[in-house]
Parts: sequence; C-alpha cells; structure tokens
Amino acid sequence: MRNILTLIIIIISPFAFSADWKNINGLYAITSKGYLDPVENETKDSHYRIQLQGESAKDLFLAMKVKSVKDECTGAEAKNIDDMQCLYFKQNSRYECHFSINIENQKIEYGVAC
Repeated sequence: MRNILTLIIIIISPFAFSADWKNINGLYAITSKGYLDPVENETKDSHYRIQLQGESAKDLFLAMKVKSVKDECTGAEAKNIDDMQCLYFKQNSRYECHFSINIENQKIEYGVAC
C-alpha cells in the first residue's frame, strides 16, 4: 500500500505544483455581442465578459509580452493583444484588464467599449 501511495504522489506532484494558482479579482457578465447597442433578436447570452482588477490584472498585464502604449480612452498605459486589453493607471498604481469570450466560437473578443 505504501508503494502505491508513493507512486501516486510521484505521478501527481509535477502537475499539482507546476503552476501558482491564485484567486481572481474582478467582475464578469453574460451579455449579447452588442451589449451597449443590442440588435433585435440577438442572443442575449453569447459573450462572457471579464473585467479583471488588482493582482489578477497586474499579473496578466506583466505577462503580455508587448510594448505598452498610451490608451486614448483612459490615458492609462495599455497593453493590447488583439481584442484583449490591460491597463495600468500610474497615478494610483491600479491595473485593469478587459476582454470577453465568445462562448459559441470560443474566441477572445473586445471587452468594453471606449
């Protein structure tokens, strides 16, 4: 029995310790594609919108290996990869990230409008 437990621990441990899992800070909503200007007969639950805040957003911002630029809407330092955007507000050291998941297509799309 001891040998079986040892074998199980050896097999499982690389997977269990291969990532530093943390809680997510932020908000989400299930919306239609055009949540600000809905189209008649549009599916109302096609997009899972995510707004990360705090450490969750900071970690994603730092993981985005692109050059930051000034965001025209907020004035914050922004990193954009396709439709995913993370912002760093220097004046109060605050991070935010915005994107949505198109549920049917399993594709990342824009999160919030300007």
